[in-house]
Amino acid sequence: MSLIDLSLSGLSEPGTKLIEKVSDAIGVLYEPTRIRKKAKAESDAKRTELISRLELEGIEKRAVERFIKRETKRQENIENITIHAAKNLTDTDNIADIDEDWIEAFFRECEDVNDEQMQTLWSRILSEESKLSGSFSRRTLKLLSILSKEEANLITSFGKFVWQAKNLTPILITDKQGNTEDITFVELSILGSLGVVQQGIGYGLTFTNKKGLIAYYGTAVSVEFQNDDSTSWNLPIGTALLTPIGQELMKICGSSPDIVYFQKFIDKINVDGSQVRLSVAAI
Repeated sequence: MSLIDLSLSGLSEPGTKLIEKVSDAIGVLYEPTRIRKKAKAESDAKRTELISRLELEGIEKRAVERFIKRETKRQENIENITIHAAKNLTDTDNIADIDEDWIEAFFRECEDVNDEQMQTLWSRILSEESKLSGSFSRRTLKLLSILSKEEANLITSFGKFVWQAKNLTPILITDKQGNTEDITFVELSILGSLGVVQQGIGYGLTFTNKKGLIAYYGTAVSVEFQNDDSTSWNLPIGTALLTPIGQELMKICGSSPDIVYFQKFIDKINVDGSQVRLSVAAI
């Protein structure tokens, strides 16, 4: 059962449906903040009374107190993530039938997440999964559960290199020695060890036509090759590709465009004698 005071919550109808789906799956009992604060004071007193009535002493008493404290904190984390996910939804969103096993797995992985920034990432996953079931695999949930805040920030920072081609595709700028710019080898190695990227000597986007389009955070960029040899219609993109986990995380990592990087990449490609030209497309 889901106890929601709609006059206070200000949630959209899809947001309310999400809370109800979570409640059906794991038994969350959600109440408005003002009710919960009052209930917490009452529950603290009842907890003390319960332990006293059980006539527990010493290590047994401490074990019960630790259990209650841990589960209370977990419940608080679950509710915080759920309500933030619900607030991410608008009236125009359609709520999908989320697999109950997925919901249970989701909260098993995030119930011990106390950091607000990390809870924000988890809430984005829940809201996106609610709109399109199957958007996030359990492997991605498992990775996120062991991710440090610093690693999460690195993934967010890496997002500035990601373009939309056929798939989400990072494009890294390399110098004449083959070293990447704006991101270190160590940082790429960390992303590789996490399973976010796959590293290689050098990758490229292959086009089937002389002209094509890619996009950077909503800005369409025209790709035009200067010769008629289709075997040369390849745009170099650097030394890393996103893995399936990386593809999923890029959708919710909260990254933003870097205009300096964007212009630097275009200028690097558009050098004299280059066999490919890039230009911002008029859509």
